[in-house]
Amino acid sequence: MPVRDLTAADFLSYRTMASGAFGGGVDPASPAAPQDFSPGQIPLGIDASTLPGGPRGVIAAGARIRRDQVVLGGGVAGCGGVAGLAVHPAYRGEGLFGTLLTAVIARCGVEGMALSMLYPSNPSIYRRYGYQVVARGQSLIVPLVDLQRIPAVPGRRLVPVTAESMPRLRRLHHQLTAGDNLMLRREPPLFPEAMPAHPWSALLLEDESGTAHGYMSWTRRPGDADGVGLEVHELLGRSRSDRQALLRSLGSWSTVSEQVRLRLRTEDPVLDVLPGGGARPDPSPQPLVMMRVIDTEATLRARRAPAGLDGTLRLVVEDDTVPAGTCRAGGTYLVSAHHGDVTAAAEDVPAGAAPTDVLGTCRLDIHSASLLLVGGRTLADARRLGLRAEAEPAGESFLDALLAGPRPSVLDAF
Repeated sequence: MPVRDLTAADFLSYRTMASGAFGGGVDPASPAAPQDFSPGQIPLGIDASTLPGGPRGVIAAGARIRRDQVVLGGGVAGCGGVAGLAVHPAYRGEGLFGTLLTAVIARCGVEGMALSMLYPSNPSIYRRYGYQVVARGQSLIVPLVDLQRIPAVPGRRLVPVTAESMPRLRRLHHQLTAGDNLMLRREPPLFPEAMPAHPWSALLLEDESGTAHGYMSWTRRPGDADGVGLEVHELLGRSRSDRQALLRSLGSWSTVSEQVRLRLRTEDPVLDVLPGGGARPDPSPQPLVMMRVIDTEATLRARRAPAGLDGTLRLVVEDDTVPAGTCRAGGTYLVSAHHGDVTAAAEDVPAGAAPTDVLGTCRLDIHSASLLLVGGRTLADARRLGLRAEAEPAGESFLDALLAGPRPSVLDAF
């Protein structure tokens, strides 16, 4: 069952199969429906005609790989976002899922992507191929009456975001998320430069000189049947007072609604400025985020090392979830940090001939590697999950320090 690149001629067949699997959306055969795959994506599929008795013109399984970029430890890494992976009902249970996902992983490697990301409905089937849950979407239901008590912040003003100022918001988003782990870089063609369609709205927070310090985006919900009148997509500010100013503005909606749903990053600093005790977790299902290391060297080299961290570690990553040679995750690497730079290279000398200043050897399975190398976790965290994460004390301290940072956050879905 060969996997091949799909073309515009395959688009209707793929969309018909995918919409049948996921439901909803525009009828793929409708004139209003898209007629080709979106730019910035690599569509792969398996023809039904390559299977016993399979007809021509039918896609038996397919997926799309997005050419995403994610922020990582102060740097940026290439990431293959896996979207729309589905198998036709006629061919489920015949091994097409594993064949296709293995091909997706291999293609991510060929394309030079350091990582792969997906949002699973069933994490266990992806875990078999080395993916690991690293984050979960988070939202709070916030009573607007709580926000009315926030005092005004001097030296700040709010201005509406327009098509003209949208590039400023994009640049500000990049600045405010540069220190996060795994936030997607919103760049074309995957993220259009134009303003999102109505009813999306946003405000920029400026100082008196016109310098942007934060922003808030939302969608007004009709009906308010559950008392939630706004979906607040993002609320980001440079400082604590900037976040207070944005929350105060949000409180002005109390005349027309009781509550808002506020989407958050993991350990979001906005939590520290929410007044009152009325906020509660959103009871609706929250999406999971799974990651897989595709190229260990590239993932490590994308990072910046903390100031003052200096040393070398031997890192062994064991990956038996895909055939050998599928990607460059498994292997033995010498990982060094010096003056803020991280270097990583496959060790090509016998262990006994390795540099004498190596702090020790750290052994990770692919799941602990996928959890740890995206930042914000320690080897002890991996062991608590039952993953393999072994190292001598000096090596463990070095790797924990190298990978420190906020826990991963992903606010964009695909």
